[in-house]
Amino acid sequence: MTTASGDPRLRALVHIDRMGRQYSAYWALMSQGSLPMPEMSQLLVEVTPSSLVFPIADAAFKACAVQSAGTLVERDFGLVELHAQRTDTVLEARDAVLRTLGLGVADRQLPELVSSQRISALSPYHSHLFNKVRRGAWTQPGDTLYIAEVAPAAYAYLIASEIEKATGMELVRVAGTGLFGRVIVSGTDAQAEVAERITNQVIGAVAAESARKGVS
Repeated sequence: MTTASGDPRLRALVHIDRMGRQYSAYWALMSQGSLPMPEMSQLLVEVTPSSLVFPIADAAFKACAVQSAGTLVERDFGLVELHAQRTDTVLEARDAVLRTLGLGVADRQLPELVSSQRISALSPYHSHLFNKVRRGAWTQPGDTLYIAEVAPAAYAYLIASEIEKATGMELVRVAGTGLFGRVIVSGTDAQAEVAERITNQVIGAVAAESARKGVS
C-alpha cells in the first residue's frame, strides 16, 4: 500500500494474549464500540498516515471474527484496537493488517522509554491532583506511584497490561495515543520497583521479537 505522502509506517504493533481484569475494564471505559472482556486477546496497531486505520480495520474484519473497541484518527497517527476471545483469531487479524500494509512485524518502530519515575508516600494534595486526571483507580495519600513515558504511544498499553499481571498495581491512567504514551499505576514501594523492571523487560522483549521476525 502506498499513500500520497509516501509509504505507510507501522509505529506500533502490540499483541496482548490475555487481557487482565483491570486492563479490560479500562478499555471498556474508553470503548466506542465492542466492549473488551477479561481473558480476551487484543491487537493494537498504530500507523501513519493516520487514516490508514480504515483500510486495516476493514481487512481485519473481513479476514476473521474480530471486534473493535474503536479507532482513533489524529493529525499524525492513527490507532485501531481489535479483540477476540481466541488468540489465533487475533493473530489472523494481525496477519491481515500486515498484508494490507505490505509490512512485517520487524518493520514496526521499536519502543523507547522516555522517562521512568517512582514517587513514594504520595501527599494528600498530590494525590488529589492525580485523581483529577485519572481514568481508572483512585490514588490515596501514602501510595507509591510508578510513571512511565514511552514512544511510540501505543506501547503504553502493553506496559500497563504486563505491570497489572506482574504486580497487581492499580491502573490510574493509561494514555496510549499521540506522540508519547504514559502509564500511571499506584501501589507499594516494592510493587513500583517491580513495575519499573517490568517496563524495561517489555521494551527489551519487543526489540528481541522484532529481531527474530527480521531474521526469519
